[in-house]
Amino acid sequence: MLDIHVFRTLSDNAGALILDPATKACAAVDAPDAGQVLAAAREKGWTISDIFVTHAHADHTQGVAELKAATGAKVCGPADAAGSAPLDRILKDGDTVSLGGSSFEIWHTPGHSDGHLTFASTASKLALVGDVVFVMGCGRVQPGQMGAMWSSLCGVMTLPDDVRLIAGHDYTLSNARFAAAMDKANPAVAARLAEAEAAKTAGRFWALTTIGEEKATNPFFRAGEPALAEAVNLSGASAGEVFAALREAKNRF
Repeated sequence: MLDIHVFRTLSDNAGALILDPATKACAAVDAPDAGQVLAAAREKGWTISDIFVTHAHADHTQGVAELKAATGAKVCGPADAAGSAPLDRILKDGDTVSLGGSSFEIWHTPGHSDGHLTFASTASKLALVGDVVFVMGCGRVQPGQMGAMWSSLCGVMTLPDDVRLIAGHDYTLSNARFAAAMDKANPAVAARLAEAEAAKTAGRFWALTTIGEEKATNPFFRAGEPALAEAVNLSGASAGEVFAALREAKNRF
Protein backbone atom coordinates (compact mmCIF):
# COMPACT_ATOMS: atom_id res chain seq x y z
CA MET A 1 0.00 0.00 0.00
CA LEU A 2 1.13 3.51 -0.76
CA ASP A 3 1.60 5.96 2.11
CA ILE A 4 -0.51 9.11 1.77
CA HIS A 5 -0.11 12.59 3.24
CA VAL A 6 -2.88 15.09 2.46
CA PHE A 7 -2.69 18.66 3.74
CA ARG A 8 -4.07 22.15 3.18
CA THR A 9 -2.47 24.50 0.65
CA LEU A 10 -3.64 27.99 -0.32
CA SER A 11 -7.05 28.45 1.33
CA ASP A 12 -8.82 25.17 0.56
CA ASN A 13 -6.71 23.31 -2.01
CA ALA A 14 -5.46 19.84 -1.17
CA GLY A 15 -1.77 19.24 -1.26
CA ALA A 16 -0.99 15.53 -1.47
CA LEU A 17 2.11 13.38 -1.35
CA ILE A 18 2.10 9.66 -2.06
CA LEU A 19 5.04 7.41 -1.24
CA ASP A 20 6.01 3.89 -2.29
CA PRO A 21 7.60 2.66 0.96
CA ALA A 22 9.69 0.01 -0.81
CA THR A 23 11.41 2.27 -3.34
CA LYS A 24 10.92 5.66 -1.62
CA ALA A 25 9.55 7.07 -4.88
CA CYS A 26 7.29 9.99 -3.94
CA ALA A 27 4.80 11.90 -6.08
CA ALA A 28 3.26 15.29 -5.41
CA VAL A 29 -0.31 15.47 -6.69
CA ASP A 30 -0.57 18.87 -8.38
CA ALA A 31 1.33 21.82 -6.87
CA PRO A 32 -0.90 24.66 -5.73
CA ASP A 33 2.00 26.19 -3.74
CA ALA A 34 5.54 24.87 -4.17
CA GLY A 35 6.79 26.09 -0.80
CA GLN A 36 3.98 24.40 1.10
CA VAL A 37 4.46 21.13 -0.80
CA LEU A 38 8.21 21.18 -0.14
CA ALA A 39 7.61 21.90 3.55
CA ALA A 40 5.24 18.94 3.78
CA ALA A 41 7.81 16.67 2.12
CA ARG A 42 10.51 17.81 4.53
CA GLU A 43 8.19 17.20 7.48
CA LYS A 44 7.60 13.62 6.32
CA GLY A 45 11.22 13.02 5.33
CA TRP A 46 10.18 12.18 1.78
CA THR A 47 11.99 13.18 -1.42
CA ILE A 48 9.72 14.17 -4.31
CA SER A 49 10.60 12.26 -7.48
CA ASP A 50 7.43 12.84 -9.52
CA ILE A 51 4.67 15.40 -9.97
CA PHE A 52 1.28 14.15 -11.19
CA VAL A 53 -0.89 16.92 -12.67
CA THR A 54 -4.62 16.24 -12.75
CA HIS A 55 -5.73 19.30 -14.70
CA ALA A 56 -4.68 22.65 -16.06
CA HIS A 57 -6.36 25.10 -13.69
CA ALA A 58 -3.91 27.59 -12.21
CA ASP A 59 -4.60 26.71 -8.59
CA HIS A 60 -3.33 23.20 -9.35
CA THR A 61 -0.38 24.04 -11.61
CA GLN A 62 1.02 27.38 -10.47
CA GLY A 63 3.66 25.79 -8.23
CA VAL A 64 4.77 23.04 -10.60
CA ALA A 65 7.70 24.84 -12.24
CA GLU A 66 9.16 25.90 -8.89
CA LEU A 67 8.65 22.44 -7.40
CA LYS A 68 10.31 20.78 -10.39
CA ALA A 69 13.27 23.19 -10.21
CA ALA A 70 13.72 22.48 -6.51
CA THR A 71 13.49 18.68 -6.74
CA GLY A 72 14.31 17.62 -10.30
CA ALA A 73 11.03 15.71 -10.29
CA LYS A 74 9.55 14.34 -13.50
CA VAL A 75 6.23 15.97 -14.37
CA CYS A 76 3.36 14.31 -16.19
CA GLY A 77 -0.15 15.54 -16.92
CA PRO A 78 -2.70 16.44 -19.60
CA ALA A 79 -1.76 18.25 -22.79
CA ASP A 80 -3.75 21.37 -21.90
CA ALA A 81 -1.60 21.85 -18.78
CA ALA A 82 1.57 22.23 -20.85
CA GLY A 83 1.15 25.99 -21.02
CA SER A 84 1.32 26.37 -17.25
CA ALA A 85 3.38 23.35 -16.13
CA PRO A 86 6.70 22.07 -17.55
CA LEU A 87 5.53 18.58 -18.54
CA ASP A 88 8.11 15.87 -19.20
CA ARG A 89 5.34 13.54 -20.36
CA ILE A 90 1.92 14.32 -21.78
CA LEU A 91 -0.68 11.80 -20.68
CA LYS A 92 -3.83 10.67 -22.43
CA ASP A 93 -6.68 8.29 -21.72
CA GLY A 94 -5.46 4.69 -21.53
CA ASP A 95 -1.87 5.49 -20.56
CA THR A 96 -0.25 4.12 -17.41
CA VAL A 97 2.05 5.86 -14.95
CA SER A 98 4.26 4.12 -12.40
CA LEU A 99 5.33 5.20 -8.95
CA GLY A 100 7.80 2.68 -7.60
CA GLY A 101 5.99 -0.63 -7.69
CA SER A 102 2.53 0.87 -8.19
CA SER A 103 0.85 1.54 -11.50
CA PHE A 104 -1.91 4.05 -12.21
CA GLU A 105 -4.28 3.89 -15.15
CA ILE A 106 -4.99 7.25 -16.74
CA TRP A 107 -8.64 8.07 -17.36
CA HIS A 108 -9.82 11.15 -19.22
CA THR A 109 -12.49 12.63 -16.93
CA PRO A 110 -13.66 15.91 -18.50
CA GLY A 111 -16.50 18.15 -17.37
CA HIS A 112 -14.72 20.36 -14.84
CA SER A 113 -11.93 21.03 -17.35
CA ASP A 114 -11.35 19.79 -20.90
CA GLY A 115 -8.24 17.74 -20.24
CA HIS A 116 -8.91 16.61 -16.68
CA LEU A 117 -7.33 13.25 -15.82
CA THR A 118 -7.94 10.74 -13.06
CA PHE A 119 -5.04 8.54 -11.94
CA ALA A 120 -6.57 5.22 -10.81
CA SER A 121 -4.89 2.22 -9.20
CA THR A 122 -7.17 -0.58 -8.05
CA ALA A 123 -4.16 -2.61 -6.89
CA SER A 124 -3.03 0.23 -4.61
CA LYS A 125 -6.65 1.12 -3.76
CA LEU A 126 -6.09 4.76 -4.63
CA ALA A 127 -7.39 7.26 -7.20
CA LEU A 128 -6.33 10.86 -7.70
CA VAL A 129 -9.55 12.57 -8.78
CA GLY A 130 -8.57 16.24 -8.78
CA ASP A 131 -11.67 18.42 -9.04
CA VAL A 132 -14.05 15.78 -10.42
CA VAL A 133 -14.98 14.39 -6.99
CA PHE A 134 -14.87 16.10 -3.60
CA VAL A 135 -15.91 14.69 -0.23
CA MET A 136 -19.72 14.55 -0.62
CA GLY A 137 -19.54 16.69 -3.76
CA CYS A 138 -18.15 17.28 -7.23
CA GLY A 139 -16.46 20.12 -9.06
CA ARG A 140 -18.15 22.92 -10.92
CA VAL A 141 -19.08 21.99 -14.48
CA GLN A 142 -18.00 23.89 -17.58
CA PRO A 143 -20.88 25.34 -19.63
CA GLY A 144 -22.40 22.68 -21.84
CA GLN A 145 -20.46 19.86 -20.18
CA MET A 146 -23.01 18.32 -17.79
CA GLY A 147 -23.12 15.12 -19.85
CA ALA A 148 -19.33 14.87 -19.85
CA MET A 149 -19.15 15.43 -16.11
CA TRP A 150 -21.80 12.80 -15.44
CA SER A 151 -19.91 10.32 -17.62
CA SER A 152 -16.72 11.09 -15.70
CA LEU A 153 -18.45 10.52 -12.37
CA CYS A 154 -19.94 7.26 -13.63
CA GLY A 155 -16.45 6.10 -14.55
CA VAL A 156 -15.09 6.91 -11.11
CA MET A 157 -18.04 5.09 -9.51
CA THR A 158 -16.96 1.82 -11.17
CA LEU A 159 -13.98 1.64 -8.82
CA PRO A 160 -14.25 -0.77 -5.86
CA ASP A 161 -15.72 0.60 -2.66
CA ASP A 162 -12.42 0.39 -0.75
CA VAL A 163 -10.53 2.60 -3.20
CA ARG A 164 -9.40 5.82 -1.52
CA LEU A 165 -9.93 9.12 -3.35
CA ILE A 166 -7.66 12.14 -3.01
CA ALA A 167 -9.74 15.18 -3.97
CA GLY A 168 -8.46 18.58 -5.02
CA HIS A 169 -10.20 20.75 -2.39
CA ASP A 170 -11.84 20.64 1.02
CA TYR A 171 -15.39 21.95 0.53
CA THR A 172 -16.66 19.23 2.83
CA LEU A 173 -18.88 21.19 5.20
CA SER A 174 -20.67 23.05 2.40
CA ASN A 175 -21.07 19.79 0.49
CA ALA A 176 -22.39 17.99 3.58
CA ARG A 177 -24.97 20.69 4.21
CA PHE A 178 -26.16 20.46 0.62
CA ALA A 179 -26.30 16.65 0.80
CA ALA A 180 -28.38 16.88 3.98
CA ALA A 181 -30.79 19.27 2.28
CA MET A 182 -31.20 16.98 -0.74
CA ASP A 183 -31.12 13.58 1.00
CA LYS A 184 -32.98 14.35 4.23
CA ALA A 185 -33.88 10.80 5.24
CA ASN A 186 -30.37 9.40 4.81
CA PRO A 187 -28.81 8.66 8.24
CA ALA A 188 -25.35 8.25 6.73
CA VAL A 189 -25.54 11.81 5.40
CA ALA A 190 -26.68 13.13 8.77
CA ALA A 191 -23.79 11.40 10.49
CA ARG A 192 -21.28 12.70 7.99
CA LEU A 193 -22.65 16.25 8.32
CA ALA A 194 -22.04 16.03 12.06
CA GLU A 195 -18.51 14.80 11.39
CA ALA A 196 -17.92 17.65 8.92
CA GLU A 197 -19.07 20.21 11.47
CA ALA A 198 -16.73 18.72 14.08
CA ALA A 199 -13.85 18.68 11.59
CA LYS A 200 -14.42 22.35 10.75
CA THR A 201 -14.46 23.28 14.45
CA ALA A 202 -11.25 21.34 15.02
CA GLY A 203 -9.56 22.83 11.95
CA ARG A 204 -9.12 19.40 10.40
CA PHE A 205 -8.50 19.37 6.66
CA TRP A 206 -10.66 16.78 4.89
CA ALA A 207 -10.01 15.85 1.25
CA LEU A 208 -9.57 12.06 1.53
CA THR A 209 -12.52 9.69 1.16
CA THR A 210 -13.47 6.32 -0.33
CA ILE A 211 -15.74 5.19 -3.11
CA GLY A 212 -17.95 3.38 -0.61
CA GLU A 213 -18.37 6.47 1.57
CA GLU A 214 -19.27 8.57 -1.46
CA LYS A 215 -21.80 6.04 -2.72
CA ALA A 216 -23.51 6.26 0.66
CA THR A 217 -23.48 10.05 1.09
CA ASN A 218 -22.56 11.99 -2.08
CA PRO A 219 -25.75 13.30 -3.73
CA PHE A 220 -24.10 13.33 -7.15
CA PHE A 221 -23.10 9.67 -6.85
CA ARG A 222 -26.67 8.98 -5.74
CA ALA A 223 -28.40 10.71 -8.66
CA GLY A 224 -30.04 7.40 -9.60
CA GLU A 225 -31.79 7.11 -6.22
CA PRO A 226 -35.51 8.04 -6.10
CA ALA A 227 -35.01 10.31 -3.07
CA LEU A 228 -32.59 12.52 -4.98
CA ALA A 229 -34.87 12.69 -8.02
CA GLU A 230 -37.73 13.74 -5.75
CA ALA A 231 -35.55 16.42 -4.17
CA VAL A 232 -35.22 18.21 -7.52
CA ASN A 233 -38.79 17.43 -8.69
CA LEU A 234 -37.63 14.98 -11.34
CA SER A 235 -39.15 11.68 -10.23
CA GLY A 236 -38.78 9.13 -13.02
CA ALA A 237 -36.07 11.11 -14.85
CA SER A 238 -32.74 9.62 -15.85
CA ALA A 239 -29.84 9.72 -13.42
CA GLY A 240 -28.00 12.06 -15.78
CA GLU A 241 -30.89 14.54 -15.75
CA VAL A 242 -31.10 14.36 -11.97
CA PHE A 243 -27.35 14.93 -11.71
CA ALA A 244 -27.60 18.07 -13.84
CA ALA A 245 -30.44 19.41 -11.71
CA LEU A 246 -28.55 18.64 -8.51
CA ARG A 247 -25.44 20.38 -9.79
CA GLU A 248 -27.46 23.47 -10.72
CA ALA A 249 -29.07 23.37 -7.28
CA LYS A 250 -25.64 23.21 -5.63
CA ASN A 251 -24.55 26.27 -7.64
CA ARG A 252 -27.41 28.20 -5.99
CA PHE A 253 -27.05 26.68 -2.51
